Amino acid sequence: MILRGYIARRVHQSIALVLLTLLALFAFFDLVAEMEDVGKGAFRLVHAFAAAGLLLPSRLPELLPVSMLIGTIFALSQFAQNSEFTAMRAAGLKPYRVLVWLALCALPWAGVGLLASEFLSPAGMRQAQALRVLSGEALIDTSSRNGNLGSGLWVRDLLKNERGELLSQRFINIRAAAAEGFLSDVEIVEFDAERRVRRWLFARSARLGASPGLSLEDVREISWQPQPVSRHHASMRWEGGVDQTVIAMAAGRPERMSIAELLRFVRYLRSNQQASERYELALWRRLASPWNALAMLLMALPFAYLQPRSGALGGRIFAGVLIGVVYHLLSSLLGNLSLIQQWPAPVITLLPALTLFALSLISLQWVNRSQALWARSRKPLGPLASG
Repeated sequence: MILRGYIARRVHQSIALVLLTLLALFAFFDLVAEMEDVGKGAFRLVHAFAAAGLLLPSRLPELLPVSMLIGTIFALSQFAQNSEFTAMRAAGLKPYRVLVWLALCALPWAGVGLLASEFLSPAGMRQAQALRVLSGEALIDTSSRNGNLGSGLWVRDLLKNERGELLSQRFINIRAAAAEGFLSDVEIVEFDAERRVRRWLFARSARLGASPGLSLEDVREISWQPQPVSRHHASMRWEGGVDQTVIAMAAGRPERMSIAELLRFVRYLRSNQQASERYELALWRRLASPWNALAMLLMALPFAYLQPRSGALGGRIFAGVLIGVVYHLLSSLLGNLSLIQQWPAPVITLLPALTLFALSLISLQWVNRSQALWARSRKPLGPLASG
């Protein structure tokens, strides 16, 4: 128990040190990016520091796996260099017992990453976006350089009866959005069950409330059924399944959503017969993140069985960074391929973690076997050797 606590304490300290270092580094990068907006509108230097700080919770889940890998490699390599791990092995410490201890060390860090991604990151992103509004940045990005549509945000909404039969489908286009649910230049096109245009609405402004639907202001309405009629309304209520949460999720990045938000939006997209693969992939990535962190931590165990002659501490840390970068790139590549090839998201998200688990076990077996062979080769040959 004393030995387990000693190893866990050193591992936790190293992980915390690496994580704080990486967070500080990325906070500096975010601050430099926010400095470009200082002086625009009401955005000031204090807002730039606040926005960079609010982005830290979203950075934590991204940096946690590689921090766990580098921190554990650093702690275990120090044990090996100081011959502490050799003494532990001589005292009867088995490799798979250390494997279980490291898995237990990973649990609190996985919980911290899940807490940050579920609660802290979405709240921080919303507050950071509210601060960027001070510089004139729109809540709905229409810049093509970020891969967005220049026409704004499009949302599809289906109206069905109690038997699930389609009555009509509506397409809502929102060109701009302000804080607290205020929208501008809202266009709604309604089709009947036979996909014939039934009604067209254009509102200069709209407001989202607590209940689904939109409160439209300065509305122009054209109805085609039973005959074309054009009207103007100072205000009107449009009933639909769109609410403030749906708009916020449709305008946001799936990587910044919580599991609950992703589940709700995936159900919304499926019920409206829209493509949900991108959000399903983000959901399964979020569910697989604790396993990725655990796989990263266990991958560091074989480094403890390398003798000091097998490489310096800096070389081992570089190897850990390289493993983390390759792992991240391969995960991103598989995710993009799954969207193109329509591969199942659960398999694609869990495959890298399972592969890393297998590699860590194979590496541990190989290192343990090579060290055993090296130890047997160092034993004296007996009386004949001295003669």
